[in-house]
Amino acid sequence: MRTKVFIVEADKGVIKHREIKEGNVEELVKQTILEILDKWDPAKSDLIVMRHEHIIEVPLPLTKEQYEKYSKLGLRRVSQNKARFAVPVYIISYDNEWIGEDVIDNIVRIVAPYVDELVSKEIEELAVTTTVSSRESS
Repeated sequence: MRTKVFIVEADKGVIKHREIKEGNVEELVKQTILEILDKWDPAKSDLIVMRHEHIIEVPLPLTKEQYEKYSKLGLRRVSQNKARFAVPVYIISYDNEWIGEDVIDNIVRIVAPYVDELVSKEIEELAVTTTVSSRESS
């Protein structure tokens, strides 16, 4: 099914690229991996693709438009003034290193369905924290 798809890349905590494309999420994940293959150095780094359900909390009340979009993603009320839903994201790490049992992600590209700008900002934050927090924990 063709929909809007959000793609964002972070390098050591900084957003380097962000775009919205039309297409099938899974097909765009594959296309993104093919694009990354030219940048990936197999002698230096693993190529890791991970599907993850990213939980997003939003304040209530929601607009009618937000309700329609978020209810397709398992929207649930979690308190009097908050609701939560899950967005499927694909995290592609192609510049990383292993330190003991931990992998340190330097660059990640995330592919996810485009929901709205609020969700896109949350996914950008995920990309930033993935590449910053993994460095800080080492």
